[in-house]
Amino acid sequence: MKRLLLMALAAMLLMPLSALCQKKAKIDKKAGYMDVPYFADHNRDENALSGHEFIQKVQDMDFWEMEEETVKEIFSGNMPSALKKFRKIKYNVYHLERDSKGKEINKKYTVEMWVLPDYLAVGSDEDFVRMPMGPLAAQRVADSLYCSLPTTFLVDRIDEAAEGRIEIFPFRPVGDRNMKPLCFEDSNNAINALMRAKGLHFGQFVSGLKKDVVLTTRLENEAGFDRHVAIYGWHHPDGHPQQPLFIRHGNFYSDYSHGIRLIYRTIRIDGKEYDLRSVLEDPGMFQLVSSEPVPFKRASYDWQKPWIFKR
Repeated sequence: MKRLLLMALAAMLLMPLSALCQKKAKIDKKAGYMDVPYFADHNRDENALSGHEFIQKVQDMDFWEMEEETVKEIFSGNMPSALKKFRKIKYNVYHLERDSKGKEINKKYTVEMWVLPDYLAVGSDEDFVRMPMGPLAAQRVADSLYCSLPTTFLVDRIDEAAEGRIEIFPFRPVGDRNMKPLCFEDSNNAINALMRAKGLHFGQFVSGLKKDVVLTTRLENEAGFDRHVAIYGWHHPDGHPQQPLFIRHGNFYSDYSHGIRLIYRTIRIDGKEYDLRSVLEDPGMFQLVSSEPVPFKRASYDWQKPWIFKR
């Protein structure tokens, strides 16, 4: 028993201070909702495809064709209305630094961020499908909406703020079925059924839906991974993630379990506005929004480069 306690203490001492000392994140319900500015000029057409119709359209497309069609639908405003409004999440985080006398102190910061309450989807309020995307398409959408993909640290904060939890619903891999649009729709239907069974609804923060496509410095610092995608999350009801940070898939890969969650780039730290991307790249601030050991060189996937792998 003594040995186990010593091992646990050692593990805690090795944790990043931001992860060790952060306070559980919460939704700031007083803040209400903030419209996604992009959609002020991009309303869903009444004749736009439903989620089911979109799946039928892209079912036989290859990966890159499907990516283009998904991006096109989102840019046209063909998304459920709950994904056109951000909700605010707040958390406290402690950062080890030195005061004016050179003494080490744990300084507390309050971080506020506006987050989409669910994963990007195509279709109407009544008939939509959460659409997995590769990192390049996801980054294109994020850039157009002035948003960022999350870090693993921020995925955990969003999970902490969940208004409800469902158990994950994995599919057994059979050939490449899990990468097909029909499987995306099957997974989406299963998620919705599990949410209804818990009395939850689309537009709430619900844990257990998807793995997140995330940002990580490993893609830029480990040789051979600059054309890959990073995924993380899919939390169980007890809070632990099914998927540890994983970077071995190429950027041409997505399956039913992947989701795209966006965070508005303008965040507040102790009441002052910052660009989330700049904070992630700042050596003195990055640990307020990341548990990585180093800041990012570029806190985004570079979709403008011709970084396409053929299957």
